[in-house]
Amino acid sequence: MKKLISTVIMMCCVAILFTDTVNATSSSEIKKQKEQTEKKLNSIKNNIDSLEKKKENMSAQISEKNNQLVDILVVIQVLEDDMANKEIEIAQAQEDYDEAKAKEEEQYEAMKKRIKYMYENGNTMYIEALLDANSLSDLLNKAEYVNEIYKYDRQLLTDFQETKQQVADLQVELEHQKEEMVALEADYKEQQANLEATISSMKAQVADFESELTKAKSQAKSYQETINKQAEQIKKLAAEEKKAAEEAAKKAAEERNKKNSTKSANASSKDTQTNSGSNEPATPPSSSGSGTGASIAAYACKFVGNPYVLGGTSLTEGADCSGFTQSVYANFGISIPRTSGEQASGGSSVSFSDIQAGDIVCYAGHVAIYIGNGQIVHASTPATGIKYGNVTYRTILSIRRYY
Repeated sequence: MKKLISTVIMMCCVAILFTDTVNATSSSEIKKQKEQTEKKLNSIKNNIDSLEKKKENMSAQISEKNNQLVDILVVIQVLEDDMANKEIEIAQAQEDYDEAKAKEEEQYEAMKKRIKYMYENGNTMYIEALLDANSLSDLLNKAEYVNEIYKYDRQLLTDFQETKQQVADLQVELEHQKEEMVALEADYKEQQANLEATISSMKAQVADFESELTKAKSQAKSYQETINKQAEQIKKLAAEEKKAAEEAAKKAAEERNKKNSTKSANASSKDTQTNSGSNEPATPPSSSGSGTGASIAAYACKFVGNPYVLGGTSLTEGADCSGFTQSVYANFGISIPRTSGEQASGGSSVSFSDIQAGDIVCYAGHVAIYIGNGQIVHASTPATGIKYGNVTYRTILSIRRYY
């Protein structure tokens, strides 16, 4: 639903732009709209770049989190294997404990029986055994034998008791180790759950970035189409304005001819020459505008026919488009940037309806000097050199004034 609303809003914005363009009555109004649209297009392009970077960063983070998740899953698997082995050890310890306990109880019962027998018969049996001795040596041997039996019983019982205690201690230790591993497993499983949730959230953000990118690219395409239409309208209106100016000039000439019939032939010839509409007039058109602008235009026309040289700035030996404009302006003590792109950003912006002789007309990768009556002078190409041309021979991006 949000995407649908965003799409509808975007379409409405584009429709408004188109409607405003259609309703514009002059090239200056369309030029202003075109500049606004270009700003919006640049903003959208910056947004696209930002979204692309965010998407790349998020994808890198997802890859890193996936690696961490794999490590945790490996640790959990090792812990589960260790716990399974520990269960086997605990079971074996229990068997050993039960066996040691049974032997202890068995030895304890045997000792109780011997003690009971000795208690019931007193010391008579041992005394008789000693009296039956054949010699002192035999007597000592029998006495030592009785003592050894007693010591053996005590030692055997002590050994069984120690074995039982050792096994019991081992059981406790194994249980502690198992509890430790269970706690570790729980901790790693919690980390696993957190990582999986983080990765899921990141993937959702990447999907959002992709959605925003799609929308932004669609907006950029719409703005570009609007700019193209506005450029076409500027070109069309410029041609209409040029035609109207030519007709007005022709009508004024005719009025002058009626008043001064003796100069009608010369005036007619001049009017035809000035308003021929050729892309490359043989002589410079008349210029209009401020004194400085007109002087700039007149000075620039002096170098028509000279060569075009890429990277050059010489008005006589050769210059490229921006080198030509820079050198012409330098003659009047006006410093302007060197490249066409920089010249298109400097000075003050001028609408097409307010263009005057001496203004710099900016095209894509090219600049020229306006000289009046819809004409320009510019360092065109290596093949054609410095020449005259129609101001609307290409799409105008901006007009700049430096004087």
